[in-house]
Amino acid sequence: MSEQPMSAAEIVAAWPLPQGAHLADTVRRNLLATLEATFEQGYGELPPEALADLAIGPLVIMLGRLEVDLADARTRIDELERALRDR
Repeated sequence: MSEQPMSAAEIVAAWPLPQGAHLADTVRRNLLATLEATFEQGYGELPPEALADLAIGPLVIMLGRLEVDLADARTRIDELERALRDR
């Protein structure tokens, strides 16, 4: 017996996100809402390959935020290390 292929919404819902990944969860919920609205408006099921087109923008935004936060954390760590050395 062959297994039914997963729908795009099932694939998105199955993404394992770590606890506290609020931005990633927001992207997932927005994708699920888009997939549901697309289906309800009569466009049918989007192919899983279409997920990349829907997700790339929010993922790039999240990556940008992560990059800025990491740079800020590095700066703070350097400042704290200098303060400890100067003690």
